[in-house]
Amino acid sequence: MRLLHCLLALIPLVAAPLARADLIDDVWERGSLRIALVDDAPPYSFRQDDKLTGYEVELGHALADELNVKADFIPVPRDKLLDGLRSGSVDIVLSREAQAARDDQQLEFSEPYGVGGGQQIAGGTDSGGLTQSLAPSQAQDKSAEGSEKGPQEQAIPFLKENPAFRSALNNALNKLKSSGRLDELSRKWLEGQAPSQAASEGEKPQPSPQPESKPEADPEQP
Repeated sequence: MRLLHCLLALIPLVAAPLARADLIDDVWERGSLRIALVDDAPPYSFRQDDKLTGYEVELGHALADELNVKADFIPVPRDKLLDGLRSGSVDIVLSREAQAARDDQQLEFSEPYGVGGGQQIAGGTDSGGLTQSLAPSQAQDKSAEGSEKGPQEQAIPFLKENPAFRSALNNALNKLKSSGRLDELSRKWLEGQAPSQAASEGEKPQPSPQPESKPEADPEQP
């Protein structure tokens, strides 16, 4: 009987290593946040003097800093953007094009961090790879959705069933919002190309005041 009790007590110790760790544990253990992106999409991510730069690159560095790790950027072809998430070889994707995968059952998205043009889903070189990787009916629906709704909320995709990572990622984004860092990056890279963060949070832009019209002079008066 004592032997049976001892065996029962050992079961949790044996099973514990088999439990799946949360993604945030892997990130902290390796000391890096693995970020997939494309390297030919200015001003979001591109190479300048053979060095990665752009809005999404600086955002990746800022997120990694908030998580107390380094940013490890992994450039991939457009049609492979989401493959690394599904296989576990990358942690997040920073790309406007990833928004077309909202219905992917293996992925979930962070809280929105901004808004961007819907044209990357509606068609053109920006959208081709990702929408084609979806089922044909999905790609068609996404194309119609992008063209009808215009600017869409931007969020960060990652593998599902990682609640601690989701919480850490959202906390990092909220800190970047509250500190003004996201606005700073938008002004630096996207001025005149994308709506402001205020628009992404539901505030409608105010129309510019129209100049007052001057009354026309009466031709009969001297």
